[in-house]
Amino acid sequence: MNDEDYTQDEALRRRLTSQPENSEKQTSANDDDDDILATESSRLVDTSEDALLDAKKSIAYGAVEGDEGIADTEEIHRAEIEQLLAEGKPGWDDEEEDIIRRKLDYRVMIWACVMFFSLQLVRNNIQNAISADFLLDAGISQNEYNLGQTIFLIFFLLWEIPSQALVRRFGADIWLPILMTLWSIMSILQLLIKGPELFLFTRAIIGSCEGGFVPGLTFYLSSFYKANELSMRYSWVWSTQSGTNVIGALLASGFIQIGGSLRGWQWLFLLEGILCTAIGISSFFVMPSLRTRVIARVFTPRESAIVRVRVSHDDPSKKNQQEKITFKKDSLLSGLRTVYNTVTDRYLAPIFLLGFVAFVPAQTANYYLTITLRQLGFDQTATNLLTIPYAIINITMTIWFSRLSDRYGVRWVFAVLSALWVLPNLILLEVIPDFSSRWLRFTFITLIMGYPYYHPILISWISANANNPDRRSLGFAVYNIAVQAGNILAANVYRENDAPFYHRGNGVLIGLNVLSILIVVLIRQYFQHENRRREKEWEQLDEYEREEYIAASKGLGNKQLHFKLKV
Repeated sequence: MNDEDYTQDEALRRRLTSQPENSEKQTSANDDDDDILATESSRLVDTSEDALLDAKKSIAYGAVEGDEGIADTEEIHRAEIEQLLAEGKPGWDDEEEDIIRRKLDYRVMIWACVMFFSLQLVRNNIQNAISADFLLDAGISQNEYNLGQTIFLIFFLLWEIPSQALVRRFGADIWLPILMTLWSIMSILQLLIKGPELFLFTRAIIGSCEGGFVPGLTFYLSSFYKANELSMRYSWVWSTQSGTNVIGALLASGFIQIGGSLRGWQWLFLLEGILCTAIGISSFFVMPSLRTRVIARVFTPRESAIVRVRVSHDDPSKKNQQEKITFKKDSLLSGLRTVYNTVTDRYLAPIFLLGFVAFVPAQTANYYLTITLRQLGFDQTATNLLTIPYAIINITMTIWFSRLSDRYGVRWVFAVLSALWVLPNLILLEVIPDFSSRWLRFTFITLIMGYPYYHPILISWISANANNPDRRSLGFAVYNIAVQAGNILAANVYRENDAPFYHRGNGVLIGLNVLSILIVVLIRQYFQHENRRREKEWEQLDEYEREEYIAASKGLGNKQLHFKLKV
């Protein structure tokens, strides 16, 4: 940079950071170029050479048509909003934020649920295929099926953390559609299964793709929503899981009866795979992205500016969340150290343990629902349709419990209530005579699987107690690995020699359910004891010592004395 450019940059920098003494007079005296400069310059918090050059280009060339013109206008609005926030003034009003939130729900959340629908449809179509004699036709035993589900879950959890790095590298709007398209192709390939080899291979690939998808989608959504908006939105996503079971059952009941040159389960894999492939390819074009200059056409330039600013204003750690990362030589070692610190976090680890055991009873019933119903004498069509009632109950209760948890700011109560919902139905399923009505047994299974799924509440619990953006995002991934590890256990509780009533397996599930209640209560007691200890030590410090402690303890995260653990 030559001396003349340096002098111009210094002059512009002074214009950006100074305030006129008589603003009203100054404004009336400025010409049009100065008005544009004043508006444009307020966004330049970073007064680097690149930022200064961008400002000059905007002023010199003005707005251009199309996406570039929209983006330029958005940047001007963003500069105005950031300037207002820096001055302690509101950058938008409640009505604007309500409109933006509704548009986000329409433009981001709906498609996120469609994407999760694709995930669940491919994950569960193997169970619907079983009702169409897939295991018999493909020559796969129940123990080989158990092995396939275990392999699926192992690869699912192995890709949880690595996929987060790839999302940061390529962007969720690129990486997630790639995963969706891959698992859809694998779903189609399943129609060729004749023996355990191809079955185990497709389970491994689908597990890898779907495991990388879940934390990536969670990370993606967190970039668009504030902290107090996420729990409910996560409950919508995971309620899609039950909704997909309803739609999947209806689709399966039709596909498996097509007939012709293919077996019913082959039509199921083919047609659902084609549907999910279409969703995966569409996602490349439909997903809004904060990495692009224009987020989505549904937002006005001012609304787009608010979308970008409001989340980082709510949580400054999200400001650079969508920036592209690069892999360095020491990235692996640093990443492993961060993972270790997260896994051993003494305030998050109990929640990880809870995630491992909490959902095993209902997940076991889910894995074996179609097998159990066929063993009870229901035909193919009835088996698929009987998966609908529990899904409706589960969706309703999950959203209701999540809303109540957010409203009252309490997690442990609703975790205990959810577990207590399951316990009596497990006990009744275990003690009723073997000759009892199949409809009675179906009722208890439906109530077990229709419980309030408190997975979104536990995610919120981790987020509230991380007190560090890196620990929070990685904590979710580790927690989800714990949940999937629990699903591995769930896939092996019911054994072939325990069929059809699985008395031994039900006894194990009762024990795990009681254990989950005990863990929740102990977490509450532990957090309350820790809060009392911190409060006592904090009160012993004077004002000066508190200020010194706050300045020196920023790296302690959830171990800071003045941080109150949420129960």
